[in-house]
Amino acid sequence: MKNQEQLIAQAKSVIQLGEKVLTTETTGPQLKSSIDEQKFHDFRISALSYLGRVFGENSTYCQSFRAEVSQPTASRTRRGIGMITAAERELQGDWLNTTRGSISRDILTDLLRLASLQFELGNGSATIIISGTVLDKVLRDICMGQGVSIHNQLQNKAVAKKGLQLADEAYKKKILDRQQHKKIIAWLELCGAAASGKKEAVTMDKAKTMLAGVQDFVGKSKY
Repeated sequence: MKNQEQLIAQAKSVIQLGEKVLTTETTGPQLKSSIDEQKFHDFRISALSYLGRVFGENSTYCQSFRAEVSQPTASRTRRGIGMITAAERELQGDWLNTTRGSISRDILTDLLRLASLQFELGNGSATIIISGTVLDKVLRDICMGQGVSIHNQLQNKAVAKKGLQLADEAYKKKILDRQQHKKIIAWLELCGAAASGKKEAVTMDKAKTMLAGVQDFVGKSKY
């Protein structure tokens, strides 16, 4: 499975960052060791970004890493490498297919049903916003699976990219074709207008077209 192989490769890259931190370990006065703090923080940020987007920000992996790998020391770095190694082993099993994949599909299917219900009730804005939420989630999963980072690094913090940025990056990397890119940009902009309360931008025809388009996109996508 391509997605699984890419995520495992990304885990190995994060582990290598941790190993590079350990190569900087030196022993000073009173046998106290130290490491390169910048390399440590690069490793920590990359690891948290990886664990958050693969397992979720509230997962045991992400929360444990955030709490345990907090100080720039060799021992904490080794602990962090151990956690990423454990995550890699889990990905080598059936976790991606049996757990994450099925949960994502079930949730998205329920959301699309809810969007359809809102359309039947004549609520165009809700239809568009719910459809946009599903589109954003699938777009993030597709980008993650293809090795496109879904976060920007700002002041040593991982900040989630906006859907419009992800769509542009996916198009540049030929993950999306020209027509898909054009439609997704239009849908995301419509979703933003609906969420901002711009009623003049929302019509039932637009809601119907977006819902059908997102359903088709989700059905054809591998995520």
